[in-house]
Amino acid sequence: MHTLLAPQRSHQDSLSSLPDTLRLPSRDQRTTLLDRLALRLGLRLLLWSTRTPRLADDRTRHAHAFGHQESAAARERGHHRRGVLLAPRL
Repeated sequence: MHTLLAPQRSHQDSLSSLPDTLRLPSRDQRTTLLDRLALRLGLRLLLWSTRTPRLADDRTRHAHAFGHQESAAARERGHHRRGVLLAPRL
């Protein structure tokens, strides 16, 4: 903070307990019910707009991903089965 721009105290103000910058002209008013409702609505809309889309919304992408996952699982089962059948038995 630049000290030349800060309010300067005089000798008479040094007796008061609060500096001029901390004195409030009036009591802070509470937020009205309408403003609180508007803020809540705005927050809900922001949260809703940043959500991730569900897989059911894009059915073709979901079907493709599911098919790819199933084929990979089938390949792994096949490799495991062949490895068990070809393994030497003692």
